[in-house]
Amino acid sequence: MAARKTWINALVAAILGVALAGVSVPTASAQEEDRPKSRKEREAAEAAAEAEAPKADYSKEFRKLAGPVQTAVNEKKWADVIAALPALEAIEAPTLDDKKAIATWRLQATQGVGDQEAFAAAIEAFLAAGYAEPENVGAMHRQLAAHYSAKKDNAKTLEHFQKFVDGTPDVQPDELETLGRLQLQAAQNAEACQTFGKAIDTTKGKGEKPKEMWYQLRDRCFIELKDDTSRLANLESLVAEYPDKEYYSRIVAIYQAQSNDDRMVMLNAYRIAVSDPEGGLATVGAYLNYADTALVAGSPGEAARALERGMKEGIVPTAGTNQQALNQAKAAIASDKKTLPGEAAAAAKNAKGEVDVKVGLGFYSTGDYAQAVEVIRRGITKGGVSRLDDANLLLGASLLELGKQDEARAAFEAAKAAAPAGSPLGRIADLWIARTSRTGAPAPAAG
Repeated sequence: MAARKTWINALVAAILGVALAGVSVPTASAQEEDRPKSRKEREAAEAAAEAEAPKADYSKEFRKLAGPVQTAVNEKKWADVIAALPALEAIEAPTLDDKKAIATWRLQATQGVGDQEAFAAAIEAFLAAGYAEPENVGAMHRQLAAHYSAKKDNAKTLEHFQKFVDGTPDVQPDELETLGRLQLQAAQNAEACQTFGKAIDTTKGKGEKPKEMWYQLRDRCFIELKDDTSRLANLESLVAEYPDKEYYSRIVAIYQAQSNDDRMVMLNAYRIAVSDPEGGLATVGAYLNYADTALVAGSPGEAARALERGMKEGIVPTAGTNQQALNQAKAAIASDKKTLPGEAAAAAKNAKGEVDVKVGLGFYSTGDYAQAVEVIRRGITKGGVSRLDDANLLLGASLLELGKQDEARAAFEAAKAAAPAGSPLGRIADLWIARTSRTGAPAPAAG
């Protein structure tokens, strides 16, 4: 980064160091003058000097005028340098090296006198003429971007910052963020999405955690583009890194729209959101929908847990019908606890594993996660389970509640393998897998 800020010093060293080649010749030391040299030594010295000499092609007229200018440069008399440039620019047939040296002096002098407008114009002219070395192009465009940003010229700021990024092989994620924000400001939403994505990927490639804000800004881009498919993938990545009720709620809403409110999809979507201690749901409607979905699916315990969490967080009102719904769910749980042992015994004798999985949902509902694991595994082993993706998701959720992360992950991976590619349940499996990968996994929820 420091090198990008000192591009003009490198430029001056590279160009001005050869600007006066042939104008003045350093004198040899007295010791060297006194010692006679053989012809071979003289020839070798001349050859070496020729090899080391700059190959710049300066006109005779330029060489005549350049000496005083170089002196003014050395003495940092920038006003004198600027005053001398018109005469140099008036040379009738300047060489390319003449023009490049003059342009370089103008850069140095306008910066020296603090004339930002003239300095910016000099940089633009230098770039337009193709004088800049590839390693300096990006930094020069960044300088221009900063200039135009101070002038509130958003279009020019974006133009030059884009060129800075394009010309910088080792561009940093924070610099990509700046470009993305400029693109958003210019309503270049598709480009901004790509830029923030590159910032995320670059950071992950370094083994580091991307900024939460980059995902949030991408979400804004995808909303503007009305691209729910890409938006969902971004939100899933976001909630995997930064679990939060707001992000889960956005994901659930998209699943609901894309699946036409499919009961199995929604039960699984709500389940991962609300069972995540760092997650949850952001609206009363979402909590009530989860409760209704769980009750219809035969899992009153999930309905109760949803309502209780929503009330505890101050999202679901505690009075009126909500409290009645909670009381009804608790009554259903008590009833299920009485009948589940007999249902489990009957399921064990049934050849179809589907029956075991259904009973397993009942045990998961009542918070008997160990029994849920036992009967669900038995059902999967038997075979005859219509939705292995759903069954394995339930198995993994039960195992995770028991704190068995490795076994839970294996179940979620099995669910993903069983789900059609790109399906909602496959995507939900990925969310569970991400949760099991968090450092210092949260303690199991209370049954």
